[in-house]
Amino acid sequence: MTDLPTTAQEAARFQRLNRSLLTFYAGTSLLAFFVLPILVRFGSAQWLWLLLPLTLIANGYWATLHEAIHGQLLVGAEKNRRAGRALAILWGSSFRLLRFGHLMHHRFNRHKLDRPDSYDPATTSALVARLRFFAEALGGLYVIEVLTPLLYLMPQRRVAALVRSLYSGDEAPMPRLRPLAEQALAGPKGIAEIRQDALIAAALIGAALIAWGPYWPAFAGFLLGRGLLVSFLDNVYHFRTPLDQVDYAYNLSLPGPLQRLFLNMNMHRVHHRRMHLPWWQLPQQFTQEHEQFDAPLLHAALRQFTGPAAVAPPPQA
Repeated sequence: MTDLPTTAQEAARFQRLNRSLLTFYAGTSLLAFFVLPILVRFGSAQWLWLLLPLTLIANGYWATLHEAIHGQLLVGAEKNRRAGRALAILWGSSFRLLRFGHLMHHRFNRHKLDRPDSYDPATTSALVARLRFFAEALGGLYVIEVLTPLLYLMPQRRVAALVRSLYSGDEAPMPRLRPLAEQALAGPKGIAEIRQDALIAAALIGAALIAWGPYWPAFAGFLLGRGLLVSFLDNVYHFRTPLDQVDYAYNLSLPGPLQRLFLNMNMHRVHHRRMHLPWWQLPQQFTQEHEQFDAPLLHAALRQFTGPAAVAPPPQA
């Protein structure tokens, strides 16, 4: 199958829409950080209710950042990188870290650091695996994304050693993945950029907490709430999928408004096979390739409560 042709007019229309999405999500984050606390503290506590819809659009925020990770949000590599970096900082993290992790997820899907839904009972107990899986799915992934850049404030040699340790071992694809990680995440340029992002993100969150004053728990709830929504659905498209099929993922159906909020990322198998396609071309490709939905996204999300699966027989006593 070949990709469907795109007219210049159609591409220009969606590029304008992408710029609007960037403005909207960056603007709503700044609204939650610095405008709402003024309205709440010096106006009415009723403004606190606005945090609820700002939390519930978290998956749309992530989908927009995801487009920047794939170089598809804005035309021009540098403009796209700056946009992605701004969204990542307002998310509380670093674009370089998020981009590397996600692109390696595409290239080496289901490697040992990319399958939280499975475990080897020879090395990990079922209890530990379940605790780790649910901790990550119920917001822990977001906490990791926020805290990891702060580790880059350590001396450079310690950061480089940490990266090498994380990607150590001879199990495939670690020998191929390790030099890529060292180049992207442990070199002077990468460390400097991630440090800058960590300091800016921490300063913004710190300033927002001060701005919210006695209402700071509401802002903390906003951060953790949007982190929970994204963390819970991060692995839903790969939950218990085959470990040896790099391009495999589920297509999961959503009602029209939610599919648009998710920027069609629920067509995830199509996205993995055609990751160079922008979000707005995925439905056309879905139709052209005669794809089908495997299940509703809600059903797949709830199925995650069955927990991780063992990938090998338990060791003999």
